Amino acid sequence: MPSRVGAHMQLQSRLQGLRSSIQTISDIADDTVRVCTVAGLDLEELGESDSAMQVEASLRKLIDAQHRLDVERSLVTRLATEQDIADNAETEYLASWEQSMAAYDDQSDAAKYGKNTVYREFRQQLWDVQHDGEPMPRLFGDDGDESDEDLVIAGTRMNYRCPVTTSWLVDPVTSKVCNHSYSKDAIVDYIRGNRGACACPVGGCSRTVRAQDLFPDKLLERKVARHLRQLESDETAAQYTVVQ
Repeated sequence: MPSRVGAHMQLQSRLQGLRSSIQTISDIADDTVRVCTVAGLDLEELGESDSAMQVEASLRKLIDAQHRLDVERSLVTRLATEQDIADNAETEYLASWEQSMAAYDDQSDAAKYGKNTVYREFRQQLWDVQHDGEPMPRLFGDDGDESDEDLVIAGTRMNYRCPVTTSWLVDPVTSKVCNHSYSKDAIVDYIRGNRGACACPVGGCSRTVRAQDLFPDKLLERKVARHLRQLESDETAAQYTVVQ
């Protein structure tokens, strides 16, 4: 029979493998969320609002699934790093899982989704398709307190310029490591010029960027296009005012 130490090492190895698998699934879920948001916006622009809201419901389910994966990853990581795994580890694991999920299920929709950046941006862009320039109503009415988040969003200035070229983002990609965005050709050339890995060119960021860490950010591409349209509209309005 294998020694207790040997059995413990085998279990830790399996847990590390499980953690890696959870991360892979989580990455797939992130990609699915991005595809989901773009599909929903396409439907809204085609006038298929009911279908777009079905996508919104699916997006909520994906956010729920991401939370479950985060809980799993946290519990597995904690278990994998313990020096001595107790005999009742499985019981404690299940108890922690059930407690975490019960706490999540008890939260309001405002608490679950209201502070999720992807969800809020998706709803904002859905609103802008039909109500461009109008302020978006509160997502959940009086269900929960969104005031803090509203202040954060209202005070955020989006930067739509590439940190490499300082020009407007073109075919933007975003890093999974630090969440900063760049023009695709510019950052790919920059990475190649640094032998496959470089420090993020955003000032103050110390993370390393590699080509495999980048994903096409179609949601950001829409934001940039809308921003440029707004600038053009403002410029036209200003010229018209001067002429008058």
